[in-house]
Amino acid sequence: MSIFKEIRNILLNSRIPSEDIEELFGNKDFKESNFNIIEDLKRIPQDKKFHPEGNVFNHTKMVVDYAAILKDMAINRENLMWAALFHDIGKISTTKFIKGRYRSYNHDNEGEKITYNILKNFMSEDNAKDIALIVRYHMHHIYILKDLPFSDIEGLLKSDKLNDIFLLFICDKLGRGFYTLKEKEETFKDINEILKKLERFKEIELNDIRKIISDAKGIILKDSVV
Repeated sequence: MSIFKEIRNILLNSRIPSEDIEELFGNKDFKESNFNIIEDLKRIPQDKKFHPEGNVFNHTKMVVDYAAILKDMAINRENLMWAALFHDIGKISTTKFIKGRYRSYNHDNEGEKITYNILKNFMSEDNAKDIALIVRYHMHHIYILKDLPFSDIEGLLKSDKLNDIFLLFICDKLGRGFYTLKEKEETFKDINEILKKLERFKEIELNDIRKIISDAKGIILKDSVV
């Protein structure tokens, strides 16, 4: 089985995909493949204030595992999982230590290019573009919530990937440190606030997305209680 197929199988079927993907790092075929870039995430540090879990790979593992919990809610399960795995791949080339902090400006746009350039070799161009688009928009949960000037709300709303982008928003926000139940509840308040801002921007109602957020909250909080 090719490394691509192995990773795809893990993303679609593993209960804790991060563990199975990390096991591939010692595989000779993995090391000689384009996917060895994933292991490079281990050497990319993050600001401890926002990422107490540590390096970018630690964060990515958490995001991928949350995505595995929510993937059945996605319009395209496979695309969501690949986007979760690659969402911060752009940090490899953009992370710099600036004014006492690690910063990764433009890593979302850089990640879109890297994701597409790798995945187009293993799947249809359209699928690679779709996954890369989700990667491109994954930082918008911060841009919109904090009213930062980097957002492309028009493009986001025109995208037919809004459902899966919001699922990645949730996973990305949860994949930071080791959240308490209360902190997870606060995360969903933030996600709902992002939705309200988008609705006000276009004077529309996004009830399908509201239901997705509600359903995801029920799954995540129930799992946290257990």
